[in-house]
Amino acid sequence: MAFDGQLLTNEVFASLYNQIISLQVFPSGIGTLNGIYGTRKVDGTLYGDTKLYISTDVLQSYEWDGTDTPGSYNLLTIKRPPAPVEQAIVMDTFRQIPLTVDEYLTKRAFMDEGSFGSFNGVILSWLQKTKEVYEHTTYTTRILVSTLANSTLLGTIALGAPTTTLIDLDKKIYKAQELYRNIEDHMKEIEEPSRDYNDNSFLRNYKMSDFDIIVPLGILSGVTKFDVPFLYGPDEKAKIKEVHWKYFGTIIAGASTTPSTNTVVRALVEKVYDGDNYFPGDLLPDSQAYLANETYTATYTAKPDLDDVFPVYAIHKQDFPIMSAFSVGTSFFNARRLDMNHYLTFGHNDPYDAHIGEHALLKFTITNTDAT
Repeated sequence: MAFDGQLLTNEVFASLYNQIISLQVFPSGIGTLNGIYGTRKVDGTLYGDTKLYISTDVLQSYEWDGTDTPGSYNLLTIKRPPAPVEQAIVMDTFRQIPLTVDEYLTKRAFMDEGSFGSFNGVILSWLQKTKEVYEHTTYTTRILVSTLANSTLLGTIALGAPTTTLIDLDKKIYKAQELYRNIEDHMKEIEEPSRDYNDNSFLRNYKMSDFDIIVPLGILSGVTKFDVPFLYGPDEKAKIKEVHWKYFGTIIAGASTTPSTNTVVRALVEKVYDGDNYFPGDLLPDSQAYLANETYTATYTAKPDLDDVFPVYAIHKQDFPIMSAFSVGTSFFNARRLDMNHYLTFGHNDPYDAHIGEHALLKFTITNTDAT
């Protein structure tokens, strides 16, 4: 139960009160956050705001007969390489986390110096933990909604059971194996040089190991538990990563209001709604007004499984670079109030616009209707 600040009356002497015998301050409760963005962080600077990426294309060959007579060019003909494509990543997002910590008056609420120090230590640790939560939710959400909007279709994966004679267990095994088989078959297509899979239409080829294969949380467990060959040879399979299902969706481009019973509209940016702070991925309140491009419609309202239609993305491991401008902790002591204001200030680029046209960004269409 919640403590109301009142001590209990002693059972023997009504004029005395029982004492607080112990006080425990819980740590932040936020452990290590593992997302698809961890390996995408690239070097930033303290003062620069732009990082350039330049892509070039293959040259052209010509027939040669050992003489100076080819009609298409001669020694004076200028044959410059194809025009390169330059893309900029700009650090244009800056955030600050403020925190006021009292060094004297708050201490009166604690029984000893150690308890007060433990409490203050936890409160101060929230500066960095809040930054970690912000990065995890913001980067994951914006990368996935950007992928849905900008990816190229690589192929269709049909997971529906082909015959009505399969029992439920056999259907699960079939779907698990078909998912892996199709991913591997389609990804091998891009090992052949092609202009089809990058935004620049440059001649490129890729290996399956160049990509993170992304599915919603709930899919991989179905594969690993039902695909018997996976159990015995997992190292030979495509490496699939799960990301929480709430981060998959489509940006809402216009201002509107959430339904009276909201199950799908989630925050795309950190913002206060109805007096509470919402991080990206959080479900907005019912009947809540929102502005354009600050929310998205989630694909799912609950964890999917192998029987559902779900997205499969192939995101190049060097795509969506995340560049940090700086991270600075500062403080200011107010001599009149005897408290300390702490600030954690940091900057980064917007991951939504960080897709590099040099890299293939791929998706698969899933069909999942069993034969009847």
